[in-house]
Amino acid sequence: MTIRYDYQIFCEQPYGGISRYFYELIQRLQQKPGIHIQLDILSADNIFLEQLRGKTAWNEVQFKGKKDLNRLLSNVYDSFASRMQPFDIFHPTYYNKSSLFRSAGRPMVITIHDMIDERFHSEKKEFENILSVRAKHIQQAAKIIAVSQNTRKDLIELCGVPPEKIETIYHGNSFDKNSERHSLPRLIEADYILYTGKRYAYKNFRRFAESMVPVLKENPSLQLICAGGGPFKASEINLFTLLGIHKQVMYQPIPTDEALASLYNHAIALVYPSLYEGFGLPIIEAFACSCPVITSAGSSTGEIAGDAAVLINPNDTKDITEKIWEVMNNSTLQAELIQKGHARAAQFNWDKTAQQTLELYQSLVK
Repeated sequence: MTIRYDYQIFCEQPYGGISRYFYELIQRLQQKPGIHIQLDILSADNIFLEQLRGKTAWNEVQFKGKKDLNRLLSNVYDSFASRMQPFDIFHPTYYNKSSLFRSAGRPMVITIHDMIDERFHSEKKEFENILSVRAKHIQQAAKIIAVSQNTRKDLIELCGVPPEKIETIYHGNSFDKNSERHSLPRLIEADYILYTGKRYAYKNFRRFAESMVPVLKENPSLQLICAGGGPFKASEINLFTLLGIHKQVMYQPIPTDEALASLYNHAIALVYPSLYEGFGLPIIEAFACSCPVITSAGSSTGEIAGDAAVLINPNDTKDITEKIWEVMNNSTLQAELIQKGHARAAQFNWDKTAQQTLELYQSLVK
């Protein structure tokens, strides 16, 4: 069986959850007997693509507009290659309009990672195009992979997708060894609470920052580390100043998985207060790295965390503050969360994800 993937997500992000997902799938499936992978990308700067194909001299060249050029060249190349090579399954890596015309009459499988735009942005004009194109992908797909039961429920509720068209296949855990607490090289000497990823409105970062005010003021040596998601904007720095916590909130880039694992490993806790997630990969990563987790009870975060995290009401600043205090001041609870987290992380395995995905592909090839 030949499975075709496309260039899209590898040209969109240099590093990120969706490109990691396809990397983990491809590098496992290509090792299985009788499985052939097509991935025709002329040029892209993505850390996971480099791991699949090796780094080239082109990756070292940087100039303004390179991302757009990579996307253009790879789109043209993909269009040509998809017509010249037979395949059995087409699994586009994102939702560009062009992929609607590249299945060559073969079954198309798509993965829906979340329904954030459909749930939060359906009335906003700037999201009309992505919502329209994704709706067409959902309609045209032979099968849809949902990465959580919550995402599956949203597909049925918000898009009217027949339940039998959707298969729930969880992500795996890329930090597959349970590191002992404080066993990895330490990047930050101070004690800290950890937040990872983007700080969009649905991520609930502002309310979380407000909930940290009494915690930080009571503990002048404590820091709030915001890892990844890009440097702070002026509006965020102004917020920290207004709250009186600007000297204790630090941005930390994530250059490698090893750096991220270390940040988890030494954090007092990861706080993941999002109002909505399709999956919530940082929860599993933190579990694997012996980091206690405090996360929202709603959407998929509660589903993924199970009983291994302290759950919060993400709309209640006081509740978030109290739960942070609870974990900070209770070493017995921290040890219990770490133990439960290890067990929970073990349930999410990329080999299992790849095998279930392959079985879905096989069900569509007659």
